[in-house]
Amino acid sequence: MPSSMIAFFTTWAENDATKRAEVLKDVMAKDFTYCDPNAPDVIADLDALNSYIGMFTQYAPGASASVVNTSETKGHHRVTVAFRMADGKEQLGQYFVELDADGRATRMVGFAGLGEPE
Repeated sequence: MPSSMIAFFTTWAENDATKRAEVLKDVMAKDFTYCDPNAPDVIADLDALNSYIGMFTQYAPGASASVVNTSETKGHHRVTVAFRMADGKEQLGQYFVELDADGRATRMVGFAGLGEPE
């Protein structure tokens, strides 16, 4: 399990923007892209990513995100994340992640759910 992804999703429960920024600087590559179903656009800037994650802590106080499973195929990672609300409700999502040689994310694409057949 890539430790950078564990650290990345830990920031989703961090209220302090400075602390989030420190972690993001360590886990994201200099050049990266991030997108998920709730992001209005693709994010490619650390400050914008920090602000985006900060919205989660603002709108879902007491919520957290944690990696619950990972798999890897030839350097491409699938990360399953549990987003847990303060009231106990949980939503799972999956991210497809590419890492550089230092284990920093260069590309993250998130999806709601696990891709179950309808």
